[in-house]
Amino acid sequence: MICKLNRILALCVALVLALGCCAAFAEETEENPVLITLDGKEIRQDKIIELLNQLINAGYAVEGDYALAIEYAVQDQVIESKITEWGLDQFTEEEMEAFRNEAHSEWEAAIDSYVSYFLTEDTDEARAQAREDGAAYFTAYGYSEEGLAENLKMSAAYEKLEQKVLEDKDLTVSKEDIRAEFEATAAQHQAAVEGNIGLYELYKTYYGMDFWYTPEGYRSIIHILMKVDDELLTAYTEAQAAYEESKNEENPDGDAEKKAAMDAAKDAVLASKQTEIDDIYDRLSKGESFADLIAQYGEDTGMADAATLAEGYLVHADSIMYDSAFTSGAFSEKMQKPGDTSDPVIGAHGIHILYYQRDIPGGMIDLSDEISAEIEQSIYTEKVNSFYAEALEGWIAEHEVVYNQEAIDALTASAQEEEAAAE
Repeated sequence: MICKLNRILALCVALVLALGCCAAFAEETEENPVLITLDGKEIRQDKIIELLNQLINAGYAVEGDYALAIEYAVQDQVIESKITEWGLDQFTEEEMEAFRNEAHSEWEAAIDSYVSYFLTEDTDEARAQAREDGAAYFTAYGYSEEGLAENLKMSAAYEKLEQKVLEDKDLTVSKEDIRAEFEATAAQHQAAVEGNIGLYELYKTYYGMDFWYTPEGYRSIIHILMKVDDELLTAYTEAQAAYEESKNEENPDGDAEKKAAMDAAKDAVLASKQTEIDDIYDRLSKGESFADLIAQYGEDTGMADAATLAEGYLVHADSIMYDSAFTSGAFSEKMQKPGDTSDPVIGAHGIHILYYQRDIPGGMIDLSDEISAEIEQSIYTEKVNSFYAEALEGWIAEHEVVYNQEAIDALTASAQEEEAAAE
């Protein structure tokens, strides 16, 4: 099955309205052939096109995916038939009144929202006209207070169906199930980024992916950033670039004059903050906290955040997300163990003095309560999906479904031709 029943239930109200509950359809013509017949009831091409638009707007389909729309149409009609068969669409007058009251509230809220947005003159006459315009606007898009009430009624019927399908079903998710799923997913994460720190950081940092596995080799770094004069920093970076460009196979050490120019530019940058640098190292030697010195000298706003300061910047020797000078400094000779401090490092933002805060354990992360709850919900949903899919498959088998494959193929081919022409 392409779609599980619980996914359909989220769309059924809108789709039944789109299909017109298999009521009076437009006459069949060459341009509007019957695509599906379900127990003798015909669904024509115009309704499938309308249904596909509903699916696209809901994010369930893409342009031209008529096969999916046809499958939804069949499933939807079968579900509606089952609701009727089981009498799940029957409600008391009190329940119907509740639907009408809720629909009235929703309709009034929509009108009020329209008025609030479009009202240009706050007079009784202008407000009355805006309400009239709002009602016309929503009506033009197929909405009405009566339609909202019908939607609520249908939604309640589908909720009854959900409950009936899950009666007496075992939806228990054990701790063993959660642990097994966690370990399997963590292994998948490891396999995806093993040996590729750049890919790991790309997905984690730029795409916000949560990994349940951490590659080996990360360390927590905090630092003191001191900004320097732009001209001094530019002179150094240009001299450094010129020196690096002078290196080649014949002269791997590079041009001596360019190296001397780079060293001089570097000395000038350091000299501009030498008093502060000396004071920092002197106070560190006397046991003063690195964090306290960050508060006094640091100009990285990230280090002003308590959570970031406690976590540190997680740096790997192959990291791609930091200035290369910062990464090199984090893994320099003086940074051998937690508690070590680097020599001053000149990067794109100024002078860094880095502190090796701790090692980050590699491997599978701890199974937190939050992750456990996420996995439990996922497994529960999978169980529900399985029961729904099984039920739906059985219901469809109870009906006679006939597909006009020639007309379906023609519609699909036409969509493909339009797509090719658009390209």
